[in-house]
Amino acid sequence: MTAVQQRWRYVRAKVTPRRFPLLFLLSLPFWCWVWFSFAAPPQGSRVVVLIERGATFYLQAARGFKQAFTPSAEAGVSYINGDVRELHTMVEELRKDPPRLVVAFGTQAAIAAKSRLPHVPVVYCLALNPVKNDLVGANVGGVRLEVDFAQQFSDLEKLVPRIKRLGVIYSEPVSGRLVRQARAELKPGVELIARDARDPRQAAQFIEEIMGQVDAFWLLWDAVIANVPNFRLLVDLSLKNKVALIAPAPPFVEAGALMSVSADYEKAGERASEMARLVLAGGRAGDFAAEPPPARLITINASVARQLGISIPPTLHAEILSPGVAPVQSPGGATR
Repeated sequence: MTAVQQRWRYVRAKVTPRRFPLLFLLSLPFWCWVWFSFAAPPQGSRVVVLIERGATFYLQAARGFKQAFTPSAEAGVSYINGDVRELHTMVEELRKDPPRLVVAFGTQAAIAAKSRLPHVPVVYCLALNPVKNDLVGANVGGVRLEVDFAQQFSDLEKLVPRIKRLGVIYSEPVSGRLVRQARAELKPGVELIARDARDPRQAAQFIEEIMGQVDAFWLLWDAVIANVPNFRLLVDLSLKNKVALIAPAPPFVEAGALMSVSADYEKAGERASEMARLVLAGGRAGDFAAEPPPARLITINASVARQLGISIPPTLHAEILSPGVAPVQSPGGATR
């Protein structure tokens, strides 16, 4: 059995429809989502904290918020599930007695709070594409999910120097603005090979077309490319063509991508707590418009690196994953 076949057996075990929907649904347009539900917060809460249960990183960020926000007794916490009736009940209760502030962990929690409680300040944490999702204005602001592209590419170059061609597949309505920003920020001599796909099937065709032409591929939070079949195809072709696959979050690395550059989720929660305190003290939530995460984490798959012939520099601060083995920390620890 070849190394690629061995790796593919591992990837097929890891990349299952059950593991990935919660990650990939984050990139869907708002109208594609079912309504989420909220448990009613304690009466009289000055601050209502809404936490999406779907992705573990929202819970990690909420933990950072809880540890940093004082006095914690003033915050009422509600977890978001999937029952529309509970959502309506909770929103109506908040509309009757609006809180001074809503802190929302997750894109959909933030969208729901802004649209249904227009006169209540909203601080969001780890929201995807805040500008596209209309999380802008004097009364809304927070920490976005995405790490700046320039930082992602800089970290990729430390692991894979001399990249000349970077591939990306995206949907214009979802990620067009982000891709144009990335193109403007690339270093001279680096070409962005971009394909605008109208649907996942066309994205799969583009994957077949460009994976033999690029040195690295940049995976976005975009449903046309970030879905189970296309991710499997990307992993397969990245190994066959020796292409470095950079992903937006550690679960992709566990499942076969080379590396991810993601937000430090707990640090993002701590920053959201600072914003909340400033808003309660008289500041405007809109003053914190789509801030980048205050710190980042680099995660690398050691098995994939070996198969691509890539040596991990000892000076690169990252979490190194080995399939079947508990994560180990590289000498420098997590990048801040």
